[in-house]
Amino acid sequence: MPAFYRQSIQNAVNQQINISKSKHRTMLNREAIGQVVSYCAVAAAHDLWDWGEKESTLLTLKMNNAASRYILDHDKYGAPEAKKRLEARTAHLMPEEFWLPVGDLVGSEKKLRVLAERRDAAKMIVRFFVESLEEMEYTPEQIEAVKEEIKKNYQQFLGWVDDGGEEFAYDRLRRVIEDIYGVGAMVERVKGEEPVFGEPLFKKDF
Repeated sequence: MPAFYRQSIQNAVNQQINISKSKHRTMLNREAIGQVVSYCAVAAAHDLWDWGEKESTLLTLKMNNAASRYILDHDKYGAPEAKKRLEARTAHLMPEEFWLPVGDLVGSEKKLRVLAERRDAAKMIVRFFVESLEEMEYTPEQIEAVKEEIKKNYQQFLGWVDDGGEEFAYDRLRRVIEDIYGVGAMVERVKGEEPVFGEPLFKKDF
């Protein structure tokens, strides 16, 4: 089984860090969201179109290729131009921007900052996702439908966090990925001093 969330996607997501006093905390937040949304995206396509291991693996590889393309543009032209090029390549597949569900990130300014970072990271992952699906010859209408499934899957992940905490949620996610690939899945939780998902994140200032 290929690495489901590879270094290329992780690097692309982390290159967009731009807020908070602690860039390390922000990096963990973006990395965790990039990872979870990637899982949610492939699971959404798998479930909606009844994919097997072959199609899921191909999408995974193409998403990493899309991330690598972004990184090359970032290194050559800088972050603003790389983002502009990614948006131009996927504009016809994104008639509306992708907005990650809010979850419990409402109320305080701190939570709103975290939500903004998570949504920014998720938008990038989804653009890698739609670009890859088009290469697999899916139509804009099909792609639009699967984007809604990503949101549902992410909301389910947050529900698992509420039910049993972060480790419980990642274990449930691992089982989903095992069902997709039919083998033992390596779903690794992004670890910091405290959980990235859940209340401990908001007990200290950034």
